Amino acid sequence: MKNILTVVRRDLSAYFTSPIGYIFMIVFLLMSVGLYITSFFTFPVADMRAFFGNLPVLLCVFIPAVTMRVWAEERKENTWELLLTFPMKAHELVLGKFLAVFAFYAMSTAATATVPVMLAALGNPDSGAILCGYLGTLLLGAFFLAIGIFFSGLCKDQIVAFVVSLLACFAVFLLGTNFIASYLDGLFSEKSWLAGLGTTLGELVGVIEHYNSFTRGVIDIADVLYFVVWTALFLVLNGLYIDSRNRRGAKMAIGTAAALCIGIGLAFNWLILKQSFGRFDMTEDKIFTVSPASKAILSRLDTPVQVKLYITRKDKMPTGMNTLEQDVSDKLNELRLASGGNVEFTPVYLDVGNLAPEKEAREEKSGKPTKEEEVESLEKRMLDKGIEPFAVRAMERDQVTTKYIYSSLGIGYKDKQEEIIPQVMPETLPALEYRLVSTVFKLTRAKAPVVALVAPKEAINISPEMRAIYAQLGQPVPQTEDPFEYVEQALRLEKYMVERVELTKESPMPKEYDVLVVMNPRQLNDRQRWEINRALVEGKSVVLAVQNYYWDYQTTRSGLNLMKQEQQPDINPLLEKYGLGINDDILMDKNKLPLTVQSRGGSLQEMLMGQTVNIPIQMLVTSSSMDPETSITNRLANVFYIWGSALKLNEEDLKKHGLTAKVVMKTSASAWTAPADAPPADLQRAFTSPPADTDQYPLMAMVSGQFPDAYKDQPRPKWPAPRQMPGQPPAPDTSNEPEAEPATPAPGKLALLGCAQMFTKSFLRDSNLDLFMNTVDAAALGDELVNVRGQKQIDRAIDRPSDATRTLWKTINYGLMPIIIAVIGIGVVAVRRQSRNAYTLSFTEKS
Repeated sequence: MKNILTVVRRDLSAYFTSPIGYIFMIVFLLMSVGLYITSFFTFPVADMRAFFGNLPVLLCVFIPAVTMRVWAEERKENTWELLLTFPMKAHELVLGKFLAVFAFYAMSTAATATVPVMLAALGNPDSGAILCGYLGTLLLGAFFLAIGIFFSGLCKDQIVAFVVSLLACFAVFLLGTNFIASYLDGLFSEKSWLAGLGTTLGELVGVIEHYNSFTRGVIDIADVLYFVVWTALFLVLNGLYIDSRNRRGAKMAIGTAAALCIGIGLAFNWLILKQSFGRFDMTEDKIFTVSPASKAILSRLDTPVQVKLYITRKDKMPTGMNTLEQDVSDKLNELRLASGGNVEFTPVYLDVGNLAPEKEAREEKSGKPTKEEEVESLEKRMLDKGIEPFAVRAMERDQVTTKYIYSSLGIGYKDKQEEIIPQVMPETLPALEYRLVSTVFKLTRAKAPVVALVAPKEAINISPEMRAIYAQLGQPVPQTEDPFEYVEQALRLEKYMVERVELTKESPMPKEYDVLVVMNPRQLNDRQRWEINRALVEGKSVVLAVQNYYWDYQTTRSGLNLMKQEQQPDINPLLEKYGLGINDDILMDKNKLPLTVQSRGGSLQEMLMGQTVNIPIQMLVTSSSMDPETSITNRLANVFYIWGSALKLNEEDLKKHGLTAKVVMKTSASAWTAPADAPPADLQRAFTSPPADTDQYPLMAMVSGQFPDAYKDQPRPKWPAPRQMPGQPPAPDTSNEPEAEPATPAPGKLALLGCAQMFTKSFLRDSNLDLFMNTVDAAALGDELVNVRGQKQIDRAIDRPSDATRTLWKTINYGLMPIIIAVIGIGVVAVRRQSRNAYTLSFTEKS
């Protein structure tokens, strides 16, 4: 150990006694941190995955530049033979030099600490994932360092050592990418013995998948072993070369040893390829671990659930998806273990063939079906069950093609019909746990939960030309457009029974339902308010999303013209009975999201590409403004609260009625309002010049308790009479509704939002849909499923910092550490020069 430390001190000091070490560190910092900061403030997110994603390419260049001098410098300075005459063993020299260069690399990596410090100051980053990413960076660097030191020992010239190490590092990096693997796979047909070469090399040699596990925040023992074993093998090879460099047959011995070590490494990779030695989920919320809610739901099953994975065989999958079966199987295995064996799964392999129409005729002729016909029969049965192949993009040789594959899950429970989860893809794997557990949860219920959806459809004007086209196609001319179409589809996809009603006499409330969802109510009449009130009084769960205003953007050469259209929901007369309400003022926030609007004037580029509009009514609500303790919002990154309004909460009235209101979402602290009847000029000033006294406003509240009956001791209002035609006598009242039965009071729940436009298909982002589904799940099924849905990587958006803050952090990241390193370097050079001058002067005086 003493000899190793001696070599470490000698080589490490060599990096800092010349300018080259400081230059390497400064260049590495400017490139790694600079690439990340350049795009960071465009849409700031407290996440370092983009930073760690850039590092492998940078390290392929930086590390060979650092290691090229480790042994080649010894040859250049004629200290090679002198060093080898020291009473040290070869492995001590190799370990000493490796630890020295690793310490230098670790210092360079530590100098990037300004990035996580910035994220901690601006937002709420996942510290566990960041530390795990740095661990992966150190392990990847150690592997590349071992490669670089090995080739530095083989080469007499530093430039040659740099180029060879550069090629080797890029080779192990690129072989692990899907692009190269797909290209190599496409060079050979499926019948060739080299078929799947790219996939095999990627699995056995490629480094990127092992590194990516760390960037996600997961420490997999197999990935750690991969880096440790390959680093050790190259260090052993380096030691063998140093120890036997001058012996007879050294080249043959080194070549044989190199082939043997590489074979050992490849064999080791093959052995651990599909093995699980354990892993540690370092993320803050354990998003890669089966959630406690999933364990609770699955462990309560009295009969195991049967899961079938209908999938195309691995050898017929596109290269980028050939690990899909293993990934899905691993997830199902985790669920099986977490549930105590209540999840049983079986793979069913399907090949995409031709469902030939003449199949029946061939069977009649031959009597016994052929193997191909049996495959077609299986495919036909799968189609009848709803399991269909779908198209994915695949790369063959140098072309992008379309390939059809199977990848679906079938879930069976007791004697109920098998439920299908279609199109299980790599990008949908994070949501697989929720999709599976929610399906199981709903299968165990006596009946599917029913959602009564009240959402208006928009009348549309069809031009005569379009009417003619519809007529030629033999299709009916659409009269309305459904802005909430995607919301309804999402509910049905999650196995809810949706009853779409208009809340009119002709389309009344269903007799039985679990949740009432009212989206964008307009001009509610007294009877409609009575129906909503009755639902709350009788303990139903109600989701109410109200929109006060709609804004029409018109962009011209002269600028942006805004036209406000009032929606007139007329819901406040009911909400005020509970101590609630929707504020009529126009709400604005500094935290906003730009939109691209089609331009009606201006340059040709603006007319084709659109014009960016960034005004404060396009509010972006980030996680810092959401309640972290409520299951509905605690895993959301941000919500686009477009043209929404603030809520009114009267604490005295709420308390008087025994209602509990919890605000789960607010604006930022830099929000303000303007009167709804303000002149256009005043509104324009409010958009561009926010007041100094900004505030924070409630946007969504969860209200629970026994709601008072706003129509107590009053008869049930009648449905409005049909509109009287001009010149016609009023229509007689033919309604013979019986008296309403007395309400049966029970505690109810109300989710109240001051925005409905955020759920229309024009603005329905993933996070907005998550908010809606979380709210419905919590109302219909409880918080367990919401907690399962939250088990995914979230986008930790940061409130847009001020110009001064951006400038400060850019200066710190771009300049602080490089300046400190440069000052240290200049100081070391000055001290060394002073020491050398003092020594020369003392020697001269003695002479």
